[in-house]
Amino acid sequence: PRGYAEPFYSFRNETFVHASRELKIHNKIHVLSQCHDLTGNSLLTSFYVVPELVGTAWSELNSRGRLLFVASHPERFADSVVTEIVGYSDEQGDSPFWDAIGRNFFDINYAAAERLCGLKSRTFLAELMPHYPIYVPLLPDAAQEAMGQVHPRAQITFDILMREGFETDHYIDIFDGGPTLHARVSGIRSIAQSRLVPVKVEPGEGSDVGKGGRLYLIANGLLQDYRAVLLELDWAPGRPVVLSLQAADALGVGEGASVRIVAV
Repeated sequence: PRGYAEPFYSFRNETFVHASRELKIHNKIHVLSQCHDLTGNSLLTSFYVVPELVGTAWSELNSRGRLLFVASHPERFADSVVTEIVGYSDEQGDSPFWDAIGRNFFDINYAAAERLCGLKSRTFLAELMPHYPIYVPLLPDAAQEAMGQVHPRAQITFDILMREGFETDHYIDIFDGGPTLHARVSGIRSIAQSRLVPVKVEPGEGSDVGKGGRLYLIANGLLQDYRAVLLELDWAPGRPVVLSLQAADALGVGEGASVRIVAV
């Protein structure tokens, strides 16, 4: 299996116990420990949807279309997938989590750190972050409250992936404190429930397309020229999917080809 090649740094949520039998004190303290436990997993990166399509079914197409590609080519991916969700930042673009931790080591604001990550690699920044556990109660309240929080613009993606079976697990982003989601490939809904079905192509009224049925995500499964579309189909499992000429052309498939299909 092929996963993320570079060390994938995260903060792992842990609990330290500070105890004194003599003083009869037993305290559990929340700490963050830098780790690269998730190195070797496949990494889902972000995607862009034009503003007018945010919150529509096309967000599902972009997010879940990637998962059908994984389903079609499992040998190219690790057994588990992780993705980082953008964490909380205010209207000025400042991240309280970054300001409390990362800024002390780089003396740059969060936006500049993100630009550096885009131009280079997140690894070189992560390697300069503190390697010793960070005691969460010592952080400012704003930083503590930001831990595991989702930025509003990432909420749709977060909700889609949670419905797919991803879990928040024990990790947060090392820079902005956003949640890191994790899932076994075999347990991801779109992958587990998708089916390979043969294609028939019929012009006009002869197809299954646009007949008041259910919304389906359909992918051609190709390695090169991979395509996925959302179609409303009057289709039932156990039989071929009958596509219109336009839908078949959009997918780049013809009569007798196979497509991967899953209900949205």
